[in-house]
Amino acid sequence: MAGRDPKKLEQVRADLARINPACKDVPILTADALDKPAVSRVAAQAEVVLSTAGPFAKYGDNLVEAAVAEGTHYADITGEVTWVKRSIQRNHKQAAAKGVRVLHCCGFDSVPSDLGAYMMVEHCKEKLGVGVSQVYGLLAGGKGGGISGGTIESGAVMMATETSAELSAVANNAYYLAEAHGLPGGPDKPAGILPRYIAPAKVWGGPWFMEGVNGKVVHESAALMQATYPYGKDFKYYEGVACSGLLGASLLTGITAMIGITFGIPPLRSVVRRLLPAPGQGPDEAARKNAAWRMDLVAVTDEPQPRVVKGHCGDPARDAGYWSTSRMLLETGLAMALEGARLRADARLAQAGVLSPGAALGPVLVERLRGAGFQWEVESVQPL
Repeated sequence: MAGRDPKKLEQVRADLARINPACKDVPILTADALDKPAVSRVAAQAEVVLSTAGPFAKYGDNLVEAAVAEGTHYADITGEVTWVKRSIQRNHKQAAAKGVRVLHCCGFDSVPSDLGAYMMVEHCKEKLGVGVSQVYGLLAGGKGGGISGGTIESGAVMMATETSAELSAVANNAYYLAEAHGLPGGPDKPAGILPRYIAPAKVWGGPWFMEGVNGKVVHESAALMQATYPYGKDFKYYEGVACSGLLGASLLTGITAMIGITFGIPPLRSVVRRLLPAPGQGPDEAARKNAAWRMDLVAVTDEPQPRVVKGHCGDPARDAGYWSTSRMLLETGLAMALEGARLRADARLAQAGVLSPGAALGPVLVERLRGAGFQWEVESVQPL
């Protein structure tokens, strides 16, 4: 267990030991994220490093570079796609050459979307013998929890520091991360914020603010696997919130537009930021335990008479942003640490470089998530 404050680490270790006495022997390593030699010493002592220290654009570069240099696999929970793009450009070739997996976006952003889409594609290809032209990811049936101050800070930093041209590329290019790998784009567009009727799901969709991250990761996976496990001809992905009707979707559009305007204007962003949770703050333990989340997944097959395949992923008893994110990251790390032989034996998967979780871990991570108590299921197949 590593961090910059040994006293806080010792307290965390003591808290964990009350849950599991074996944790009292967990070693503590001290390093500041901005101290390159200290971070390198941590990476050199690990087989896999998991990072939760954001905003990653401020604190993440040294650890990724150290992990690659030391031959240590790496995963994090960032949702900062501009930083992920730079990481691909800086680290992918060296990581690939050294056989190192660097996996970004391994929490609620973007494992449900990425591995959910992968699960639906795999079912269609393996069980039905067809590819997929479209996957819809629809947030539905969640409750409780709350947003992390760190997530808000990461978004605010990205808005304040990236150029207008880069932010425009993020907003308008569904293949933003795929193209960072030098891979071709395609015909898909970001979901946008306008209401949309999702005919295969028979529901109205409203905007989901993390689609701007998740959709790009899904397309990154599809692009990375195009040569070994193509998703389908002109594969597309849409993500939104399942709404009760047009009115509900329209209200969500209005709220999303107001949030975008507020964070897009520096003086307003500064005022609102002071009213929201600060880094390190978020929902309390009771709120996290009295929470749930669910993403409905709908795939349309790539065949002359398309079929609709429905499934879902979620957790009916715990929150998305804290418990689920930490467990998704943990299972990602365990997959890399313990399942190397299975990963190497699966010719569909990308083996090294700066990768998406779906392209690197695919069915191995889905299986581990099910074993950890998540729901990750395909439910039905029917005509379109």
